[in-house]
Amino acid sequence: MQFFDQTAFGKRLKEVRLLQGITREQLADAIHISQEYLRKIEQGRRCCSVYLVVAFSYQLHVSTDYLLLGEEPEHQDKLDKIRQIADELIMTINSK
Repeated sequence: MQFFDQTAFGKRLKEVRLLQGITREQLADAIHISQEYLRKIEQGRRCCSVYLVVAFSYQLHVSTDYLLLGEEPEHQDKLDKIRQIADELIMTINSK
C-alpha cells in the first residue's frame, strides 16, 4: 500500500503544470484559489481538499492517481510527447 506524500504531490502538480505551459496564475484562476495557496501546495507546505485534487486533475488532464500517488497515468504516451515538445522548445529558445 502506498501512502500519500504531500511534497511529492506538489512536485508532480508543478511538473505537469509546467510541462503544459500553464502559469501558476492561470491554474489558480481556473480553480478559484490564490496563487500563494497554489505555490504552497506545489512546495509541499500545504495540503488541499479532495475537491481541489479533482479540480487539478480536470484542469491538467491527468489522473488523480498520478497526482496523489505518482502512479503512471493511463495516457503516459501523451505526457511523454508533452515532455518531448517542452524539451524541444527549451532547446530552440536556448539556441537563439
